[in-house]
Amino acid sequence: MFVSHERKPVEVSGLKAAVVAATDVTFGRGGQRDLKLDLYHQADRAESPVPAVVFIHGGGWHGGEKESYRDMAAQVASHGYLCISVDYRLAGEGPFPAALEDCKCGVRWLRAHADELRVDPRAIAVLGHSAGGHLAAMVALTPGEFEGKGEWAQESSAPQCAMCYSAPYDLAALERSLGTGLGQFLTSAPAAEASPLTYVRAGAVPFLVCHGDADDLVPVEQSDVFVSALQEAEVPVDYVRLPGAGHDLSPFHEAIVVEAVRFLDGTLKQPRT
Repeated sequence: MFVSHERKPVEVSGLKAAVVAATDVTFGRGGQRDLKLDLYHQADRAESPVPAVVFIHGGGWHGGEKESYRDMAAQVASHGYLCISVDYRLAGEGPFPAALEDCKCGVRWLRAHADELRVDPRAIAVLGHSAGGHLAAMVALTPGEFEGKGEWAQESSAPQCAMCYSAPYDLAALERSLGTGLGQFLTSAPAAEASPLTYVRAGAVPFLVCHGDADDLVPVEQSDVFVSALQEAEVPVDYVRLPGAGHDLSPFHEAIVVEAVRFLDGTLKQPRT
């Protein structure tokens, strides 16, 4: 049972309420190793279930770590959310769709433990930056696909909304600029098969898309095209195009947290019938 895991206070600036964390919790298997997550929630919580957010780290599909979201996950959690930051197989361990399968396993784990975590299984978001944003979009747009053979198969991996920052959506257009890292991730998979743009359809969940217009790694046009496709399919989307911002959005951290909480509150905390 997860409830036995020790929670420790998180010391992060800008918290609305005290937050505790449980780190390195095993949520599944990826290839030959355990997959881990870190979990954050308010120290003093009501008994009623809360919405949840699954954070997916970036790193070009071949690097990065779940701990990179420590500050943001704690800050979002302090607003009344349970947040998890998940590990996944990097490109050197397994090409596409291994990382996507692992992220979906993380969502399923969350639903499987909803009762003991006091999470509303009908109110789950996915969030990621760069390659993590790509994976978050893929999780949101491919319900029932790329599930893999991981644990908690009885649960759905479909989130209720997605938040994507500085993310690539049309990988074919980036094969030359992203080079080796993308090639290692795709291996023999067609770029279109691993591109969120391929899966945009009517009825998809709401999106928050954020991108700097001075991004020299993933051009802002990637988000322009993706947002246009979402709008054409009549999918709800909020688009934040940051003037002068590059690929690294850390200088805008405070504003991004505020916008994320606004979007989450409006999407997951609205009364549902």
